[in-house]
Amino acid sequence: MKKSLFVLILLAVYMTACHKKPVTPDNPAVERNGMYILNEGVWNYNNSTISFYNFNSNEVTSDIFTAVNNRGLGDTGNDLQPYGSRLYCVVNTSENIQVMDLYTAKVIGTVPLIGKSPRRICFSGSKAYVSCFDGTVVRIDTASFAVEATVTVGPNPEGVCIVNGKLYVANTGGYNAPDYGTTVSVIDLASFAVTKNITVAMNPSRLYLAPNQQDIYLISNGDYYTVSSCLQKISPFTDEVVKTYDFELNNLSFYGNSAYFYSYNFSTEEYTIQIFDLATEMVVNNQFITDGTTFDVPYGIAVNPQNGDVYISDAHNFTVNGDVYCFDQSGKKKFSFEVGVNPSGMVFLN
Repeated sequence: MKKSLFVLILLAVYMTACHKKPVTPDNPAVERNGMYILNEGVWNYNNSTISFYNFNSNEVTSDIFTAVNNRGLGDTGNDLQPYGSRLYCVVNTSENIQVMDLYTAKVIGTVPLIGKSPRRICFSGSKAYVSCFDGTVVRIDTASFAVEATVTVGPNPEGVCIVNGKLYVANTGGYNAPDYGTTVSVIDLASFAVTKNITVAMNPSRLYLAPNQQDIYLISNGDYYTVSSCLQKISPFTDEVVKTYDFELNNLSFYGNSAYFYSYNFSTEEYTIQIFDLATEMVVNNQFITDGTTFDVPYGIAVNPQNGDVYISDAHNFTVNGDVYCFDQSGKKKFSFEVGVNPSGMVFLN
């Protein structure tokens, strides 16, 4: 991919085995042994979808949302997260949150967030918290779907996570490129006020709460050209960066005491898929894929907590249907299936 094309795509985002083709069963149904895949679509094309892969039948429902709800999801699906018996989808350009039944994909409510450009969602108690690119975080009551409160953070907030009664928000500053943001805001949930801004690496994007519930990991994207991406660890006890690691990455998923991650260089079009040991704080496997399977552009990663299978999505050229690949723990491909355009988020039902 040429650099100029990547910049356009980046701006749009800010605003062995058999290959299974997508199908739409006559009576699509979600089973508890399967997975959802959020396909972002292309910005301003109104073609976001949610696919469902059934582990029992090996069938792919290419657009379960439309099949169940008789309407499209909207423009630029940005985040998909389960909470309780519900599934929440943040639709960025359409500026709303679609709330579905987790086991049927039937919409039970819509939260409009007009003018806010919502990005990521997390939960605590009966509340949902959504980062919005207008520089705010909103608190939503999950019973009434009402927006209860709004707090201003840094420019263009993205990743969010909650621990110890605090909400952490990564302020990308993406609209200010090349002057990207360098802070993570800390919000006290009780008062819903910012108590601190932590200085971090350039263009902080994704936040993850570690399996031990005691460490926060942050991916910062750099400037995509001269400043590399990196991983940092934040202590939720001191609210300080306690370590910066010397490898590049774009996304990760935890399994046990490991983090599976990929990095993709948009200038060279080179990528790696590796394993990071959380205990030793070292990369223990610098080439996870062992059977020669290749990707155009790795775009999402998730590990099935039930069996350790690793799922990696491929966005190809960002304008055609993507694919999801399943690998066992030895890095060998088990199967793959076609989904929608720009597959990113994955949610398992087990």
